[in-house]
Formats: sequence, C-alpha cells, structure tokens
Amino acid sequence: MAEQSRRLYEAFGLVIESDIPLDELRPAAPDEAPDIRFVERPIERALPRREDGIVMDYHDPAGVVMAWPDVAAFRLVDKATVWVEKYPEVPESYVAFPILGPIMAWMLNWRDFFVIHASAIDINGKTIALMGDKLAGKSTTAAAFVRAGYPLITDDLLAITFDSQRNPVCHPAFPQLKLADDAAASIQVAGAEALPLVYEGFSKRQHKLAAMRTQAASLDYLATLDRGGSEPALYPFDTAAAIAAINRFSYMPRFGDAPWTREDKARHFTACATLADRATVARLQIPDDLGRLHETVELVANALDRIGT
Repeated sequence: MAEQSRRLYEAFGLVIESDIPLDELRPAAPDEAPDIRFVERPIERALPRREDGIVMDYHDPAGVVMAWPDVAAFRLVDKATVWVEKYPEVPESYVAFPILGPIMAWMLNWRDFFVIHASAIDINGKTIALMGDKLAGKSTTAAAFVRAGYPLITDDLLAITFDSQRNPVCHPAFPQLKLADDAAASIQVAGAEALPLVYEGFSKRQHKLAAMRTQAASLDYLATLDRGGSEPALYPFDTAAAIAAINRFSYMPRFGDAPWTREDKARHFTACATLADRATVARLQIPDDLGRLHETVELVANALDRIGT
C-alpha cells in the first residue's frame, strides 16, 4: 500500500494499520509507527467452505488461522501482523466485524493484555465494567450512562494491563455502541449517529458517538448484569465468586481449544485474582423497564463515588 494511502488508527492504546477500512476506530497521526498491521493478502491455504463452519486452527505452523466462511479468513502471523483474505465480493464492512472482535481479542491477549467481554464507562474518574451474556443488555446499559453524561471507554472488548503496582489499567477502544432500534429509541443518546445496518436482518446497528474517553483509566468496579427484579441493586461477590465471574466473561476461555501453556494459564489466573483483589466485583440487578435505567445509573454512580472515601 502506498504511503499516502496508509490507514492508521488508534485503539486499545495501540496504533493499528489496516488495508481493510476500520472506520469505527479513531484516526492516528500519519507519522505513527503501527503496533499491529492487517495486511490484505492470501493466507496461503484453501478458504473454508460454508459447510465447514467457523474455523479456528491453532496448530498451523505458519500461524493461527481463523476463518468465517463467506466473510474472510485470517492468519495471525505474529504479534504485529495479521493476513486478511476476503471471500470474493464480500463488502469490507463485513470484514471489520471479526477484526474488531475475536481477531483483536487474540492479538491483545498475545500482547499480554487481559481481555474481558464487557462495556466500560468512566464515572467521575472511576471505571465500571459491565459484564454479561449475549443479550444481557451491556450496550443498552452503557448507553444509559452515556446519555447521563458519563464517557464511554469500550462497548465490547475491554483491554486491561497492570501497572507497576499491579493496579488495573483500561485502554479505551472506539466511540461506538451497538444498539437494537427499540433500545436506541428509548434511550436517545445526544449526538449519536445511527449508522446503516451492516447487513439486512442484523439485530443491532452501530451508533457513532460524538466523544468518548481516550486516555487510559483505572478499573474500579466490575458488575455482572442480571435483568429483572423490582429495584436496581448491587450485590458484591466474595473473592471466589469474583474470580469466577471475571474468568467467565474474559476472552481467553472462548479460545478453549487453543494450546495454552502453563505460563499462559498462570498469567490468566493471576490477572483474574488481581482484579478480584484490586476492584469491587458485584452482581448488578437491573429492572427490565428501559424507562427506569436512569435509576441504575444513579445507583452505580453513587457506589463508585463512595470508593476510596
């Protein structure tokens, strides 16, 4: 790719160069050296057929291969390089989905980040991570915080490192929220731009935010979302339950068939235990009524304001 057409982006505290447009990400300065490059080129093996399903081959000697039939295949060559081979006539917008999901999660983990599937919000200088299963309402709840004036940090991959004192540090992702149309209509985040659906029938559309937190942040509170009940409430976990919750929603177990070494597993457990020790971990009960999300926002904001006092 010619120098003048380089696509340079910034996310997770890294500079990313990509032959595939990643318009979700913030642009980086044109003279920045990339930490990770997504290079469009053949992955040097046959593309899976639709009937093969999603492929995760961790044992290919030339580098891990991940492929989504009818979208793209990826070879993760090293900690700085990913080859991308699109299927014929696939829109580039489709390819960004796996890049900014499982592929980025693997690359971040490889670069010694601890990665959680969570949304995260800056509340007056403290951070809460919202963890939950698919359809638990992480993005919808995050949108309620953004509507109330609290900046977004991430809406899918929460990338964490630990400083010299073993305090957790969050690295912001990009200023978008994935919301179903009914949730977006109910919450109505000021300045958010609803983007076209990636493809017809997709359950959520991206909403581009006017701003987000762009500086690294502490991680002070992690909450698993539990929809239901009559009132919003926080129920702190004991240490064992906290470690289990963090592990459950971290990304490494999603690659459960990967040949993790004992050192990999030890690093992962240490990160879970450190987070459980340095942050509060709790179950966050949220009433189903979207019109009452402001009550959850107020409850959480008060809880975070009390930390350290």
